[in-house]
Amino acid sequence: MVFITILTAKLIFKILRLLGLGATTLPGKVALKMKYNILNKLSRGVKIICITGTNGKTTTCALVEHALKSEGYSYFINKSGANMISGVASSFIVNCSVFGNCKKEYAILECDENSFPEISRYLDARVVAVTNIFRDQLDRYGEIQTTLNTIVSAINNMPDAVVALNADCPLTYSISEKCDNDIITFGINADYKLKSADDNRFCPVCKSELIYKSRVYAQLGNYHCPKCAFKRVYPDICAEDIVSLDDGYFEFFLRYGSERRFKSISLAGIYNVYNFCCASAILKTLSISTNSLDSFTGAFGRMEKFFGDGYEVLLLLVKNPVGFSNCINFVSKMNGYNLVFALNDNEADGVDVSWIWDTSFLKLKEKKTHFLTIGKRSFDMALRLKYDGISVYEIIDGEDYEKLISSINEKKKNTVILANYTSMMNMRRHFVSRFGGKEFWE
Repeated sequence: MVFITILTAKLIFKILRLLGLGATTLPGKVALKMKYNILNKLSRGVKIICITGTNGKTTTCALVEHALKSEGYSYFINKSGANMISGVASSFIVNCSVFGNCKKEYAILECDENSFPEISRYLDARVVAVTNIFRDQLDRYGEIQTTLNTIVSAINNMPDAVVALNADCPLTYSISEKCDNDIITFGINADYKLKSADDNRFCPVCKSELIYKSRVYAQLGNYHCPKCAFKRVYPDICAEDIVSLDDGYFEFFLRYGSERRFKSISLAGIYNVYNFCCASAILKTLSISTNSLDSFTGAFGRMEKFFGDGYEVLLLLVKNPVGFSNCINFVSKMNGYNLVFALNDNEADGVDVSWIWDTSFLKLKEKKTHFLTIGKRSFDMALRLKYDGISVYEIIDGEDYEKLISSINEKKKNTVILANYTSMMNMRRHFVSRFGGKEFWE
């Protein structure tokens, strides 16, 4: 039965690829229908790295991939963003023989928070990393306590995994109180006080309001509870003495025990320093060098650049208030860019787009630039900007991305696009066709 299941799924994969399609989930869906526990067989003997959390999963996976590739390890990754169980199954199927023996030493798996408990039933991970926990797509994930409980239940299915936790996020670090796994922590020693939606300022143990000695953004920082013993621990992997250079890249010292090394990364946004630290914690756990991380330049759809005739287009993914606020902090320091906001309400985005009202756009109000909105909810986005005193130059109703490209091309000016998930994925195909680049599954 295993042989027939894998053979059928591999055949589906080949047909879809011949048709020019991604084949990132359908082979896995079919395999799981034919044999629901197929992952038990496929994952045997593979060193598995699971990365979950609200923001930063894809970039952290790409960082770990970059290190494994640079160091010559054999691996695969569900890099297409197919992070539910069907996508994970598809990734294993592509990388195994027809008899179910995986050809690679490591598997780097981005895991959707909601799907993680189901995925975890069939895998024996070496490392599980939780980047952070923020409010995200209320109609899919519910409140953040639900997300926390979901992740905890998944980790408890994998008692042998070392768990990497963001020490600066009270919710994420509270997982250490709810599981018996070995823990490694990461974080940042800094006091940025960046304004963004504060999803949870209360102690996850006793619900008292937390006191912060310093804060990076949202609820991330150096906290302690005045009523109980819960507090931020000094991280095992810690970024210190951070310097932002034109907000195009960061220089800092990365501390691990008594080791302190200078790092320079070509990634904008302080949240990418967290992603770097998370990836470093994973690699340290596996005794893999972190030196090659310095040369990493980005993941698809996350600070991804496309180049036109004399101008560039920078694509940023935004999918919740905290992520949006961080991108606005970054964009507000840039000059000479037009700004495009792309908003859809497809199932993968969450049909409730009220989260855009939890983000402030006031930092962009005085910028001398053209603002444009596009997508199924382009008018909602334009209205939200209007309430913060921002006039939209052009509204493209629906997903007419060829019209967007024509508009960008006419202006011949650098452009930043802030797009939620399906708008980013759908427009990216047009950008690859017009400007060049790889398809998302490559």
